[in-house]
Amino acid sequence: MPELLIAGAAALLAVFGMVSGRLLTSTGLEDVEAEYAPDAEPRQRGFVAVLDRVGAPLLALAVRLHGRQRLQRLDTAIRRAGRPEGVTLTMFVRREAALVLFGLLFGLFFTLQGLWLVGVPLVVALGGWMRLWLVTEANRRRRQIDAELPDFLDVLSVTVTAGLGFRQALERVCDLHGGALAAEMRTALQEMNVGASRRQTFVALRERNRSATVGTFVTALLQAEELGVPLADALTDIASDVRREHAETVRQRAARAAPMVSLAVTMTILPGALILMVSAVLIANAGVLGDLF
Repeated sequence: MPELLIAGAAALLAVFGMVSGRLLTSTGLEDVEAEYAPDAEPRQRGFVAVLDRVGAPLLALAVRLHGRQRLQRLDTAIRRAGRPEGVTLTMFVRREAALVLFGLLFGLFFTLQGLWLVGVPLVVALGGWMRLWLVTEANRRRRQIDAELPDFLDVLSVTVTAGLGFRQALERVCDLHGGALAAEMRTALQEMNVGASRRQTFVALRERNRSATVGTFVTALLQAEELGVPLADALTDIASDVRREHAETVRQRAARAAPMVSLAVTMTILPGALILMVSAVLIANAGVLGDLF
């Protein structure tokens, strides 16, 4: 009985100490401040939240292993992908570290079970998943920009012809258009508003996107500005060139897809058709084949 009283008193003292420490270090307004303060990162749910929680203790080690130069290249790649789903460099490294940890754990488990043919590919797949996702998102964004650019330039040309200046026309068209291209143009407008020249802004736009059509647009726009070509006529000609180049890119993509379609047909439809024909022949001649065997 005395032992129980001593244990209970110790537990009460521990609780009292924790509450006292909380009161001494608290203003009582933390919940209110948290409600109105902007979140540094969007709150995640599901498996992404698990990755963030697991990868948080590994973040410092992962940053040291990457090094400054690799982190800078990774940040550039994330910006070129348009920061998909609001991901930042810290979030990317944290989630990649968590996936690598999961890959090592599952790979070790399957390898110890003798299933190294499952464990090794699992390590590679989980370890490279974030990089593959980033490349996929960057390619998707580039295709979206390539598809939006001709129509965007047509509307911009009409707006400039109506009498607005280039910057005001660009702002108006960005307000009317959504998507990745409008977001890139808004970034360019923000850079010009803080003092960057038009040439510096559009050169940065070209380097940030690495798109062939965007490169054509920026090069033609800068040449027209240097040669003194009227901006409305230059935008119309650039839109035509970009649309022609985009159509050629689509034709090339379709030509590359034709062999893949043929391969898919050969690997799926042809075996099924052969099975049906051979089965029909065997069923039709079941009596003759039965006598032979």
